[in-house]
Amino acid sequence: MTREIVLGNGSLTVLLDPQYMIKELYYPLSTDNHLHSGRLGVWVDGRFSWFHDLSPTISYTEDTVISNAYAEFNGVKFQINDAVDMAYNILLRKVNVVGERESRIFFPWDFHIDGTEYGDTALFDPSIDGIIHYKRDKWFLFTCDLPTYQYATGYKEVMGYQGTWKDCEDGQLSGNPIAQGSVDSAMSIKLDSGTTFYCWLIAGDSYNDVRRIHDYVQTRTPEKLFKRTADFWKAWIVKAKDYDPFVRRSLLTISSSWQKNGAIPASLDTDIARFNKDTYNYVWHRDAAFASIALSLLHYEDYSRKFFEYSAPLLYKGFLFQKYSVDGNWGSSWLPWTTGYMPIQEDETALLIYALWVHFNTFYDVEFIKDFYASVVKNAGDFLSSYIDEKTGLPLPSYDLWEERRGIHFFTSAAVYAGLVSAAKFAEFFGEHDIKEKYLSVAQGIRKGLDSFFKEDHFARTLGEKGYDTTIDSSTVLGATLVYDPLDPRVISNRKTVESRLNVNGGIARYEKDWYLRQGDRSNPWFITTLWVAQQHIAEGNTEKAKQYIDWVRRNSLPTGIIPEQISPDLRSYPSVSPLIWSHAELIKTEYFLKHGFSKFI
Repeated sequence: MTREIVLGNGSLTVLLDPQYMIKELYYPLSTDNHLHSGRLGVWVDGRFSWFHDLSPTISYTEDTVISNAYAEFNGVKFQINDAVDMAYNILLRKVNVVGERESRIFFPWDFHIDGTEYGDTALFDPSIDGIIHYKRDKWFLFTCDLPTYQYATGYKEVMGYQGTWKDCEDGQLSGNPIAQGSVDSAMSIKLDSGTTFYCWLIAGDSYNDVRRIHDYVQTRTPEKLFKRTADFWKAWIVKAKDYDPFVRRSLLTISSSWQKNGAIPASLDTDIARFNKDTYNYVWHRDAAFASIALSLLHYEDYSRKFFEYSAPLLYKGFLFQKYSVDGNWGSSWLPWTTGYMPIQEDETALLIYALWVHFNTFYDVEFIKDFYASVVKNAGDFLSSYIDEKTGLPLPSYDLWEERRGIHFFTSAAVYAGLVSAAKFAEFFGEHDIKEKYLSVAQGIRKGLDSFFKEDHFARTLGEKGYDTTIDSSTVLGATLVYDPLDPRVISNRKTVESRLNVNGGIARYEKDWYLRQGDRSNPWFITTLWVAQQHIAEGNTEKAKQYIDWVRRNSLPTGIIPEQISPDLRSYPSVSPLIWSHAELIKTEYFLKHGFSKFI
């Protein structure tokens, strides 16, 4: 199941599925999903339906991070708008009901605070006329600006109980005021005719905290908070006014997923956990580096700065581990430590330096960058320049960007080349010409070594113990753009081979016989790979062909402008996460190249 909506302010982040059910709620960082589900129920003249069963129409308000959902039931129209406040950890909900029939709106909350279903408390607090869920330092307060009609708390996922949400379906709630353990809650609002009202869910670290913010909402009014949040995002997106709404939506999606400490998780969609009980909710510095580049190119410097501040302490002996949780701890891993080489993907370390150079080359913020020169640039540059096979001049084996095989990879080597050239440019800027020459010398050795990867009409993807793996791989298109002149005949030939052999219904697959989440005989096309080919076409001057690929991405993304990781060959389903932040970053990069011309930035 994809996620159609992402709402967030860097601290409170909420994702909704295509039926407009809240599936993820993160606070104060996206370390744990605290919510199992956030439903909405409607009751009209004795008939009940879940809002998600009404096939609601879902969209964003243009140039904001405010969502819209519309559905009709039993002659009554329901319009829902949600927003996370731009300053406080408040999920604001506006409910507009049109119709002259008696109706009730139900708000069930099924929390898994700190990611587990046990040890929670749910209670009705008459002093706020609302529901509170809490466990230790995570508190969630929900209420509305109309009087509560009924409420209930109860048990779920234990002793055969389905949950209090099930009690909503007869239109009546029991009034049970408190429950502890594996619990959920529901409250309802009764209307005699159509009206507009507001509700709010507040996240905090204590009862005092959520009460303080609740008092603020009542004083300021939720209507004004809604307006200021809309105004904020419309002002925020002004820097991208020369780009169309689809590009602006990609910027807003990255911003909504971005965390206040600078972490940029790959995807907050937890539905992928159905496969192996893990998610994409980690910082892969490859994905995040390209997101940082996209933000820098459109002049959103503060996001990139925070990302570098998050990343700097994570370097260990000059390199980065495979992935990290958003709070800076090592993420789960499947890269073995027993191969004789470090269990890393070296391109991630290199791309951090590359992204830092793109940032600096855009903003020239010397005061900011000086603190990263020794601790990040030289630290990583020294590692990259030393982790080299003396025989080939190429980087020693590590794991590829697809995290599937160990070896000396074309893309990884190209990324290391870009990282070292970037480090050399920093060294030149800071007057250390001997260090510049050291980095450039190793980079030129890598470039020379990469020449040997060209076989017949394309670049091999890997040099391993048994020689070259000539499997056609789309990552060679991206890698080539980091190293070679885009008009180099080998680069063009490689692009043509990738296009002809990996095209799946208009999009580009990762590589030949890609098995990952494949649902039939053909591999799934990915959005990032399709955009890499578009970028190479732009570099060659084939802008119309590039636009065809961009149009493919636009057509096959979700109606709200969310871009997934991949799509099935029949273009009907999304087998993996949505959104994928890297997909949005590559879309922004591609559109930037279309407007300003292709650049390697080094």
